[in-house]
Amino acid sequence: MELDDLKGAWTQYDKKLTENLRFNEELFRKLNIDKSRREMNAPLIYEICAVVISVVFLIFLTSWTINFSNELIYLISGILSILIFITGLGFAVVKIGLLSNIDYHNSSVIELQKALYRFKDKYFRFKRIEIFLNPFYVVFLMPICAKGVDKNFDLISHPLSLIIPAILFIGIGLPVTLWIYKHMYEKKMKNACDFIKELKRFEDEK
Repeated sequence: MELDDLKGAWTQYDKKLTENLRFNEELFRKLNIDKSRREMNAPLIYEICAVVISVVFLIFLTSWTINFSNELIYLISGILSILIFITGLGFAVVKIGLLSNIDYHNSSVIELQKALYRFKDKYFRFKRIEIFLNPFYVVFLMPICAKGVDKNFDLISHPLSLIIPAILFIGIGLPVTLWIYKHMYEKKMKNACDFIKELKRFEDEK
C-alpha cells in the first residue's frame, strides 16, 4: 500500500472513529437527560393533581364558609382552612412553574443543574412550612367539613370527635405524608441530579 493510500485510509478511519465517538456522546447525553426528565415527571404530575384537588375542595370549602358565616366558630374554621389551602395551592403552582420551565433538551448541563437545584431549594423551604401546617388541617377543617356534610351536626359540641381524628392524623397521616415527600420528591430529585452529575463528570473528563 502506498503512503498516500495509507494516509487516506487512516484519515477515513479517524473520521469514522470521531463520528462514532460523537454519536456515543450524544446518545449518552440524551439517555441521561431523558432519565432525569422522567424522574422529575412524577413530582410534576403529583403537583398538578394537588392543584386540581385543592381547587375543587376550595370551591366546597368557600361555599360552606359562606353558608355558615352567621356562626362565628364555623366562619373562623372556614377562613383559616381556606387560607391554609390557598397557601398549599400557591406552593404547588410555584413548584409546577419551576418544573415546567426546565428545558432538558436545549440547556447546558450547568443550566440543568441550576434549574434542578432551584426546585430542590424551593421544595425544602415549602416542605418545612407544609409539615408545620399539616396538623392545623385537621383542627381547622374538621368543624367546617362536618357542618358542610351535615348541617345539623355540631362537631364543636363533641370534642372527642375532633380529638380522635387529630390523633389518627398524627399517628397515620403524618408518616404517610413524610413517605410521600421521601419517595415522590426526594428520591426522584436525587436520581435526577445524579444523572446530570454523571453527565457533567463525563463532559469534564473529555
